[in-house]
Amino acid sequence: MSGLRVAFPDTRKTYCFDAFPSIDKASKVTSPVLVIHGTEDEVIDFSHGLAIYERCPRAVEPLWVEGAGHNDIELYSQYLERLKQFISYELPSS
Repeated sequence: MSGLRVAFPDTRKTYCFDAFPSIDKASKVTSPVLVIHGTEDEVIDFSHGLAIYERCPRAVEPLWVEGAGHNDIELYSQYLERLKQFISYELPSS
């Protein structure tokens, strides 16, 4: 959701010095968005992925990778399968 919210999980608003206020920008994204997040992410809590997904107006079906952490998500077979599906069928063609 934001850099500050990672360091201080009880933070409820965005401060001007927060370098990554993604939660405030998500609602402005006009392209399809695929959120992928590991359920056992030890760096960025799973709730951040869920919050971003809920804020994106054009979010497609997310991929919650059961058991995946922060740096191993690409090792799960459903990761590449879901990326391929998103690129092939859910992105508008030019």
